[in-house]
Amino acid sequence: MNNSQSSRRTLQFFILTLSTLFSFGLLFGRWQYLPFDWTQIDSFAVLKSYRGAPTFLFLVWNLFLAWIPYWIALSIDGVFEKTKSKILSVTLLGLWLLFFPNAPYIITDLLHLKSRFPVPHWYDMMLIFSFAWTGLALGLLSLYEVQLFLEKHFKANWAWLFSTTSIALAGFGIFIGRFQRWNSWDVFTQPKEFGYAMARTVSNPAADGNAIDIALVISGFMLIGYLFLVSMRKH
Repeated sequence: MNNSQSSRRTLQFFILTLSTLFSFGLLFGRWQYLPFDWTQIDSFAVLKSYRGAPTFLFLVWNLFLAWIPYWIALSIDGVFEKTKSKILSVTLLGLWLLFFPNAPYIITDLLHLKSRFPVPHWYDMMLIFSFAWTGLALGLLSLYEVQLFLEKHFKANWAWLFSTTSIALAGFGIFIGRFQRWNSWDVFTQPKEFGYAMARTVSNPAADGNAIDIALVISGFMLIGYLFLVSMRKH
């Protein structure tokens, strides 16, 4: 890794960390609007939904999952340079692809946005958008790192094919995560059930309502964002 690439990664990591901390600050700042009676908080379940209203702690977990593909993407090139193992590199790419949809997935958490007195509507809007923006940035930057790795060892056309295919699969992954409630790790914990569900959805997407529409819209949105990111790359 050259000095320019190292500096870029360091700066991006700093900004992503700052964005994450800002999101956390908004989340905990939201509590000032809620008249918490801390004597009634006797479990994490109560804290997650205080008096029937969500406290949005699930956003912390979703953002943690969004960091996973970013860390994997940063490690792929270094692991390959040290081990020269194609099998290990392909395995890491597979894991990255599996967790990649978790990053832009937070965009769909905007579905939770509605007026919840006494919290101002604008505050919840900025709270969820902050988490969604950070997750999307983590996802697109992780894809960029993967593409740089592929361009380094393969032809640029193959790298672009992998990137665009990953975006399309991420759109589908977000659909099955949000509306079918599957998780990335279900591939390992429930492989048979997961496989049947995916086969059923792919063979008959109309049975799942707007599966194709949702996947296409999300993928298109991500592709535009990624093209904008890549357009700023120095040649």
